[in-house]
Amino acid sequence: MIHVSDMSWTRKINHPSECLQKGQEVEAVVLDVNPKEQRISLGLKQAQQDPWDEIAKKFPVGSVVKGKVSKIASFGAFVELEDGVDGLVHISQISDQRIEKVKDALDVGQEVEARIVKVDRGERRIGLSIRAMTMTDDEIKALVAEAKGEEVKPVSAKTAGAENLGGLSAAFDNAFANVEWQPGEAK
Repeated sequence: MIHVSDMSWTRKINHPSECLQKGQEVEAVVLDVNPKEQRISLGLKQAQQDPWDEIAKKFPVGSVVKGKVSKIASFGAFVELEDGVDGLVHISQISDQRIEKVKDALDVGQEVEARIVKVDRGERRIGLSIRAMTMTDDEIKALVAEAKGEEVKPVSAKTAGAENLGGLSAAFDNAFANVEWQPGEAK
């Protein structure tokens, strides 16, 4: 038996039919043998390299990426960076202007350019900022430091006051805490 949690490194599989067909031949790794229950547990994803092993190298914090909006939620938009790897643009990072609804600013399928502001391999999450595309180098350094959890002093009007990026790391954490989504989840 292959449990759905052992089918993909990047997608949350709800039903095996999302990635497998009856009679399909697959390569899998034996994860456990339980002679008492006459059960063998297999892993499909374990037969492949985990793409998150290379994510920090492919998508370093501070770099600019292009991708398509794959899903819109109340707290932000998910952008597909490559097959099976999505990043989150939190609603506060879409524009310098206050946005009430994400769908008023972005559409599914829309191409966007954003800056990587957070990579959390353990949680398999990438934080993106479209807003950071217009920032100065000093502002970007402050944004990246904040995403890493370092204390940051405002460097300009863009990063000071009520609209500051001081809560960016917490905003991403809170956004992810309220959903059961994982990068690469089916759209």
